[in-house]
Amino acid sequence: MHLVCLHDLSMTFQYVSPSIKALTGFTPEQLIGKKPMDFAHPEDIGKMITDFDDLVTNHQPNRNEYRYISSTGEYNWLETDAKIVFDNDVPIKIQTSTRDISKRKEAEFAVKKTLQQERKLNELRTNLVSTISHEFRTPLTTIRTSAELIEMYLESHNPRNEQQLKKQINRITDEIDRIVVLMNSVLTISKDDSGKTTFAPITFDFKALAIALVETSFSDNIKNQKVDLHYEGDQFLIFADKNLIEYALFNLLNNAFKYSENGRNIEMNLISNKSEICVEIIDFGIGIPEEDQPKLFNYFF
Repeated sequence: MHLVCLHDLSMTFQYVSPSIKALTGFTPEQLIGKKPMDFAHPEDIGKMITDFDDLVTNHQPNRNEYRYISSTGEYNWLETDAKIVFDNDVPIKIQTSTRDISKRKEAEFAVKKTLQQERKLNELRTNLVSTISHEFRTPLTTIRTSAELIEMYLESHNPRNEQQLKKQINRITDEIDRIVVLMNSVLTISKDDSGKTTFAPITFDFKALAIALVETSFSDNIKNQKVDLHYEGDQFLIFADKNLIEYALFNLLNNAFKYSENGRNIEMNLISNKSEICVEIIDFGIGIPEEDQPKLFNYFF
């Protein structure tokens, strides 16, 4: 339902359509001779005056949202389109068309409130994860130090079951390293989720980064698997955060090794052209079922 009104250039109501009754509960006669500011929410009056002054000065139609009081004393959100009426290029009146947008505003406020609550929960979650991760590091460091001391003790005493004991010590330290990697992953995700990820882009050679990462992290694999690196093109300079790119590339390669069959190498193809670099990492695992693929970017899925 639309309310159509005519105003003089001072915004005084001269004509009000009968739809005002259904919209606000007032009759047209109750508005004639008054101004919209007389019915506006106190917090909206200043903006309303500014908007109408701008309309009269610049003669450009505008659309704005204000809260108007109804006959019951409640405020409703109304959206008003206003334009100047001319007579021989001389502005003589203002015409407005207004509709109720209260339901839309309620929905917007509900979404805004939900987002605020979500941000607060994300912040609490990030702080909790950071605290837990910090608290875990102390006992993990103690465990690793104890394992190293035990290994030193074994080397000096040469017990009969030394190899079995060393095997168990290595398992302990490997699991500690795995927990640390997992904690770092959780912290990275939490920081990104709360908008606290540090982003420091620089120009660097993506191919050089990939080669160095493969050599340092994946050249000595317990399954005797390697990365077969192929590249096309000669332009691999990019402008990005080097640490984040390396982190993402490491995770992709690490997952590829983790889920591939024994004995099969991982393929990584780098293909560059003038505008982009395509990175392909191909493993030989069981793959991801089609019904699960839409959930790929759910945390820890």
